[in-house]
Amino acid sequence: MKTADPVEARRLVCRLSVRWDAMTMMMNERIERGLMTASEAVAPFKRGLDEELGLATAARLDGDGRSDPRAAQVLEATYRIAARLAPDADTISIELLNSLTEGFLDADRHAVVLMLKALAPHRAATASARACLASIEAPINTATSRDAKAQILPAKAEAQTRAQLLDRAEVATGGNRMSILLDDNLVMQLRVDVSETARAAPAPVEAPIPTPFLTNDTRRLSNVIDDIVADIQASGDWNEDVAQRVRVIRGFAWITGNKRLCDYRPGEAQHFAATLRQLPTDF
Repeated sequence: MKTADPVEARRLVCRLSVRWDAMTMMMNERIERGLMTASEAVAPFKRGLDEELGLATAARLDGDGRSDPRAAQVLEATYRIAARLAPDADTISIELLNSLTEGFLDADRHAVVLMLKALAPHRAATASARACLASIEAPINTATSRDAKAQILPAKAEAQTRAQLLDRAEVATGGNRMSILLDDNLVMQLRVDVSETARAAPAPVEAPIPTPFLTNDTRRLSNVIDDIVADIQASGDWNEDVAQRVRVIRGFAWITGNKRLCDYRPGEAQHFAATLRQLPTDF
């Protein structure tokens, strides 16, 4: 204190205490929170659900609007597996793949692996997580980015599941279909109704989908890719190096659900393009 006077010393101690308290408060304000609040943690899930639900239903606004359960099943499994992968992962274990693709056809299980390699949602989700955190003014650090990613990817899987409820009469006649599918309580009730209906009645036989074609080619797109490439090469339009183009065609087949040729509509191209726009920029 540089003084021997006890009165002066007490006065200086009081001033020092006030300054210390002010500095402590200032430092506490500057120290960033390391975790999200509960309300902030909900935002990434809602964002992922909203974005993916719009993408999942976009292709159905064209043509007959029927859903493809297999394509939705593949995408749902892709997102659930991606949620368990590190951002820099380039391989997945057989145990993890099998645990989340139980009952899948071999072709659909292969499609999941292809989607993980081509779209790498576990990498793209990190940028989406940080963007979401910034939009709600939440702290952005390793912990919060990891937690936000853990919300976004399951939300995208949930969106693929909810998109299948568009076929329900309660949704089609309930006004704004998107609002219904975003309402957790309504979706829960719809699922209860679906479960009870499935137990009470036998599975209906699906009527053939009407198409504008005179004949319906029921072959799957993946089964005719080699013939398509051979025909184009024979016409002289492509050179011998077609590996990249074949990968694009195969990617289109899996992203759009590898449908029968007679089931494809113009909206599939829009869905494919929208999915490609979600590819990570560093892929």
